[in-house]
Amino acid sequence: MFFTRIGKVVAHLVFWLGLFRVSSALLIAFTSPDMETNAAFSRRYLGTATSGEALSDKIFLYIIAAIILGVVCEISARRAKVGIDA
Repeated sequence: MFFTRIGKVVAHLVFWLGLFRVSSALLIAFTSPDMETNAAFSRRYLGTATSGEALSDKIFLYIIAAIILGVVCEISARRAKVGIDA
């Protein structure tokens, strides 16, 4: 049960931080008037050369992995609640 709770916490952290990074990259991409500003904001807030690079840095993979980890933890919690220990 301990690892299930830790897995849920990790899944939530990865999901929300990934979603925050994606939303930050989209905000920079759509509000920057030119590419120089986009590059400056991306270097400052995202640590990448452009906002597009931040979006393609496998961040969607992190979000999907967090969702999968959350589902696995939910399955584990249900199995523990029912009493199925295989």
